[in-house]
Amino acid sequence: MTVKRRIARLMLWLATPLALSTAAHATTLEEALAAAIAHAPEIAAADADADAAKARLEQAKAGRLPTATLSGTIGYGRLDPRGFFGLGAANVTPRAAQMTIEQPLFTGGRVGAGIDQARAGIAGAEAGQIGMRSQLVMAVTQAYGDLLTAAHMVDLYGRLVIQTTEIERQARLKFRAGESPSTDVSQASARLAEARAGLARSQGMQVSAQAHFRNLTGLEPVDLQPLPSNPLLPATLDEAMDAAIRSNPALAQSEASLRAAQAAARGARAERLPTVGAFVEGATVRDQFFPDYRADSATVGIRARWELFSGGRVSGKVAETDSGVRAADARVRAMRMQIEEQVISAFQDVRTAQLVEQAATEQASAAAQALESVRHEVRVGMKPQLDLLDAERESIAAEAGAARAGTDRIVAAYRLLSLMGRC
Repeated sequence: MTVKRRIARLMLWLATPLALSTAAHATTLEEALAAAIAHAPEIAAADADADAAKARLEQAKAGRLPTATLSGTIGYGRLDPRGFFGLGAANVTPRAAQMTIEQPLFTGGRVGAGIDQARAGIAGAEAGQIGMRSQLVMAVTQAYGDLLTAAHMVDLYGRLVIQTTEIERQARLKFRAGESPSTDVSQASARLAEARAGLARSQGMQVSAQAHFRNLTGLEPVDLQPLPSNPLLPATLDEAMDAAIRSNPALAQSEASLRAAQAAARGARAERLPTVGAFVEGATVRDQFFPDYRADSATVGIRARWELFSGGRVSGKVAETDSGVRAADARVRAMRMQIEEQVISAFQDVRTAQLVEQAATEQASAAAQALESVRHEVRVGMKPQLDLLDAERESIAAEAGAARAGTDRIVAAYRLLSLMGRC
């Protein structure tokens, strides 16, 4: 066995574990999406908002439960009854304690309205969670596709720079030998500069795409797998529209806001009604009026409160909440119309993107075949080198278009799913 063969086998043996390790850490779109959901601070904020909404519901429910209040005072001073009951001045330690337990019996609907408002807030917060995840899924899908496209463009333009450099070198040699005019050298130099500019642009796009992907997912953009096929989508526009009307997170948030506004209006009207509660009180008093004064008491009863005149505060609040209901209802109708338009557009975009991707793939294949044919023709002298550069440029444009079409196709699919609340 020759030395070169031994070295080649040794390099292959050393490279095999590295290749296996790289393959084991390949990142798919699904893994990128999962990492983004676990990494994004926007998701954490939406989860915190949902927890806060649940806590507000617990606060609202507490309005139906009894309250227990313990109050007390203690001090030090001098009391002088001025001989009343024959008592003289004395140093005293006045102190009092009172324990009150009260159970609401009737609140005029205030508590029920508060609970309904809190439940609507939970529904809105949960819809916000879904909406935030949907936006993140679309952003990560776009970033993933942009990263693949940029990497492909860097590879294409890198090869073009190498080939253009060689063509320019050959053009200069032919010019020096008197076999071609200086125009060929100038045109080859211009194409080389164009290729280098394209490489610089694609490298800049790649750096930006890597930074955006890293920011969204927290992952290093290394060894990304090709874009998958589309997820399962509705077969007809009617199915997509029905699903969006039922589950669209933005529409669900609008409807939850309407329910919250309606509950707030009921709560405002309830302030015109009295409140009634049962109470139990126990108190102990020492040294409050005379030295060594003692008094203990226990009371059970019903306490009612009815505000008969509020100076227009309640009526103003009722008018405000009624206006809020009208505004929320208008927003729901506007959101429904907007969602319907977006679903129609997204459903058509999915179909269009699939057709565009198919056409772009066929175009890239045809351009690659044409490039190969021109390469053979240039090799045998049937065509000039500049025709090869033109074919290279057309092939690169076709491959870039196919890559972008693949990204547009998967992004359109996830956009439709996000409108349906399924991301």
